[in-house]
Amino acid sequence: MKFVGVREFKQDVIKYLNEGNEIVVMKRKKPIARLTPVEKDSPEIILLEIGRVLSEAGISPQDARKALDRARQKIYG
Repeated sequence: MKFVGVREFKQDVIKYLNEGNEIVVMKRKKPIARLTPVEKDSPEIILLEIGRVLSEAGISPQDARKALDRARQKIYG
């Protein structure tokens, strides 16, 4: 974990994002934000990939939502 000041973070934000490490942004010696990398198998990445595949297949978000609702109804009643 790396600690950086606000000014330094603003100047080198691309560098810090590309490094892919956890960063704590400090303001007046107090932590104000923590930036953590997203894991490759995180729910966010999985959902983005599902959305991409559905879009490439020509399935609209509304149709996908309806299919998901039907599946939930079938599983959970």
